[in-house]
Order: sequence, then C-alpha cells, then structure tokens
Amino acid sequence: MKRTFLIVVGVLATLPAVAAVTGMGGPDGPSDALWHATVQVESKGNPHAYNPRDGASGIAQIRSVCLADVNRIARERGLGEHYAAADLTDPAKARRLWALYLDYYGDVYQKQTGRAPTDEIYARMWNGGPTGWRKAATREYWQRIRSAME
Repeated sequence: MKRTFLIVVGVLATLPAVAAVTGMGGPDGPSDALWHATVQVESKGNPHAYNPRDGASGIAQIRSVCLADVNRIARERGLGEHYAAADLTDPAKARRLWALYLDYYGDVYQKQTGRAPTDEIYARMWNGGPTGWRKAATREYWQRIRSAME
C-alpha cells in the first residue's frame, strides 16, 4: 500500500491515519473508521455471520460475486493473492478483500468523476456494487454506516 505523508503543524502523519480521525476516506483508500462501521452494520462483529438470502458470509458479509471480483483484481494487479470462500470468515482476510475491492473501484470512480472517493462513496459501493454511489437505494445504508462511525 502506498503511503503519502502530510506535515500538519510540524507533526508527520500518514493520510490514512488522518482519514481515520476525520472519517473522510482519502487518496489511499477507505478509512479505518469506515471498516469498523462496516463490520458493525454488516455483522455486528461476528466473523461467522451468514445471510442465506444474499449468500453473504463473514464479518463484512462478502458475497461470492465480490470474492470472484477481488480475485480478478488481485490477478490484474499482479498481487499474487487468491482468496477462497473459507477466507470470508477470517477477519484479517475479509478486511483485505474489502480494501482491495474498494481501492479498485475507488480508482474507477476517481477516473470517471475526477474526484477522490470519500467514505460515503466507498460505503455506497460496498452496499450497491461498483456503481453503488449512484444508486438512491444505497443512501439509507450510508446513513447507518455514518451513524456507526459516530
């Protein structure tokens, strides 16, 4: 993961750390605060949660279509990573899957709009897919995430 450094009143801080404090996301991807809110909203922190209606598993409620997409992204980026359905219940691997997915589609968003994605954009993508930020149906999800971030 690339790191960009920012000097703030004589203090050296990484942008992800600043993003975690502000909850605004940033150029290096979704914030830590967004991850923790996603976990609370999706599974209440239960790594073995399963939603039979959506076929979503784990702490971040990842569906098989998302898993396949992340494996494609990892291949395209030459990362040497591959994930299986069993990985969805491993919180560290689930977080990596979540981050790869949102980082990739955050880059797509930025190329399409010319704007850096915020945590709202990332959350709506997580809920509604790569173009979830455009869907009215993801607004309520963002409100739940935002409340969990407070």
